[in-house]
Amino acid sequence: MRMRRVSAFGASATIHVFAVMAAIWLAAGSSVGLAARANGFTANEPTVVLVERLPPSDSATETDAPPDSLGIRVDEESSRVALPGFTFDFSKVATRATVLFPFLAGSPSLDRVTAPARRQTRSRLPNPLAQRPSDERKPPLVLGDAALQSVIDKSWSRRDRWRVFHIVAELANAHSPTQGRLPALLGAYVAQNGLQPYIDAGTRDPRLWVELGLAADHADFIDFVSRFASRNPSTKATTELLFLLDKLAQGSLDALTTLVDTDPSEQLRWTHRANGEAYNAIVTIRDYYRLMLERRGLISGQALRKHYDGVRLAILESILLTSPGGYRASDAQYLIGAIYWKQGRAASARRVWKDIRVDPGDRYAIASTEIAAAMRAAEERGLDERRINRILEYEHGRWVSFSFDRLWEIGYRFDTF
Repeated sequence: MRMRRVSAFGASATIHVFAVMAAIWLAAGSSVGLAARANGFTANEPTVVLVERLPPSDSATETDAPPDSLGIRVDEESSRVALPGFTFDFSKVATRATVLFPFLAGSPSLDRVTAPARRQTRSRLPNPLAQRPSDERKPPLVLGDAALQSVIDKSWSRRDRWRVFHIVAELANAHSPTQGRLPALLGAYVAQNGLQPYIDAGTRDPRLWVELGLAADHADFIDFVSRFASRNPSTKATTELLFLLDKLAQGSLDALTTLVDTDPSEQLRWTHRANGEAYNAIVTIRDYYRLMLERRGLISGQALRKHYDGVRLAILESILLTSPGGYRASDAQYLIGAIYWKQGRAASARRVWKDIRVDPGDRYAIASTEIAAAMRAAEERGLDERRINRILEYEHGRWVSFSFDRLWEIGYRFDTF
């Protein structure tokens, strides 16, 4: 099913000038990701080749974990930040202060999902995600295109993703992960609702609060995906949910970067004037994570991105190792190779991309086809680095353009929340 969207050519010239400018602005801070494919894997094989483990999640010096809330106390009367044109309830952010970034700190649920990629050495062990799905006997999801799009639209939110995701979650839990349109529904959710651009609107306050609110939901999403994958290993539906985790990891990095790079005294003046308790809470949370990053040697943007790249690679490798019949394998390969390429590891990227087999129905089919052509040309004339960079930039531009249109049709912009 083609995803419904407002055509980029249907908006005004002014809109598209803005979209192009936004694409250029966002390109510098974007992350496009990818990793290597396990050759000849099928869902019924009993063993897999394990890949590198996830980045370490716990520092050896951190023994006494603070409470989830960091001691921040929020009563009902003081839990709202009311700014001009923007109101936000920060109670969930406060109560989950130390677990806002599970992709940084790690979690048992995330470990289970990325089990094939958590070992330090390569060995052959039973594949935990190659068992028979327990939900196989559930009825297939039957939805027409219009009904499917209606579910996607109803589950869209700019700031309360987990609250409205229950519509999709209930359908996922009630229907077959292999038959019917559940994989298509989950794939459309990831493509249309999974990752949205956020930029400052004159002041940092609204964007930071919304991004922290989204981060507060990440643990819920990870737990849901982990439970679903445990019941339904090596299914198309689980593969789509793993791609959702990859999107959430990218959003987590954006939110954490916004948090630690914010100077509260200069950039959160509205919050300070509106709600002193909220301002003190965000300062406490920011200081907690800055200290965590310093202890782990992740205080630089490059080091932090490398950590998140490692998490994303583990997720994407798990897709390659467990997805049935190579379902969406080219998408995972494209993303893995892009991560390596952006890290300056051209040889690793080429090893992933040279074996890419493009399915025209895959989400990154255009970019993957161009990458495959560039790899063939490289065998004859050498690698054209500028050509690769253009392919990655154009794919990012397609996402920015789609995101602009998707927000515009719902009544939002990149700087409205």
